[in-house]
Amino acid sequence: MVSLAKLRDMLTWQRGAAIAALLMASVAAVASADAHEESSSGRVPVPVHPEGKGDKCVRDTAYMRRHHMELLKHHRDETVHKGIRTTEFSLKNCVACHASKDTNSVLGKNGFCQSCHSYAAVTLDCFECHASKPKAATPFHSALNQDGRAGDGGLASGERQESQTTPVEQITTSGASK
Repeated sequence: MVSLAKLRDMLTWQRGAAIAALLMASVAAVASADAHEESSSGRVPVPVHPEGKGDKCVRDTAYMRRHHMELLKHHRDETVHKGIRTTEFSLKNCVACHASKDTNSVLGKNGFCQSCHSYAAVTLDCFECHASKPKAATPFHSALNQDGRAGDGGLASGERQESQTTPVEQITTSGASK
């Protein structure tokens, strides 16, 4: 029969051996990860892209990495739903500042937006509707001709002609046309 003192000593030794084994395993794992990181084989490289064109971003880098989508959604809601147009968090300003000097775009292999979204495995669908390249500044509003008169607003000449000649029907309260 084993005495109680011997049993306690055996359990203490086994507990110590288990703790030592866990420490050795964690040290080995950390060393393996460090060696793996240095060789970079099998790991997706962290995207590196050029700095923005402005002096500083609207918020610090860590905040923007984590919350840029909420800022863009909030700006979208303010603009589309409430008609409030500001430039602080506009996608147009982001593109103007972060477009690559080589490609003049935020898309592409080393593009500011696409490189991070590819790394994070996040679908990037902003640019299905929005421009990925900053537009060149024009000296006049796009709806105005160069002489300052109202233009066609981007309609093709046939569409413009048709829209000007089509009569508009008046609707009475009963719904019948006159």
